[in-house]
Amino acid sequence: MSRTSADDTRVTGGPFRRLYGASPWHLVALLACFALTAYAVSRLLEDLPVLLRIALWFVGAALVWDLVVGPALALADRLLRRLLGRRAGERQRLRVPALNYVRIPGLVSLLLLAVWLPVILQRSEQVFRSKAGLSQDPFLGRWVAITLVLFAASAVAYVVAVLRSRRRPSS
Repeated sequence: MSRTSADDTRVTGGPFRRLYGASPWHLVALLACFALTAYAVSRLLEDLPVLLRIALWFVGAALVWDLVVGPALALADRLLRRLLGRRAGERQRLRVPALNYVRIPGLVSLLLLAVWLPVILQRSEQVFRSKAGLSQDPFLGRWVAITLVLFAASAVAYVVAVLRSRRRPSS
């Protein structure tokens, strides 16, 4: 028997799924996340100065994101759209926009830079060596290598997408 479009719209899975909207495993996973969060907060409450530093870090990160990083990313994205838009306008035969193939590896690279900036710039050598027992020397080279691999993989994905779009008949 074939499915009709009316079959696709009805809710299946029993009364729990109809009442809750998802499977019971979703609820179990959600409750486990809440329990883990409650445990972490209870551990942090034992050391109030650490909790205050974490709260200050979150507020500072939100302000830096809203006032500096967000506008800078929007400006960079606008410049990238203009740059790639002009090139795409010159080449009408390419039906695959290149913007996301530059945007995604750039954002991942910047995220890695933001997370690992102190060790990449070797600003916490003594603390890092005492805690990890390692040197910070290879982090800059590793970040550059990861960035190059991300952009190379994105370039390969873009070439594959362009080749696939050429094989499809234009509509």
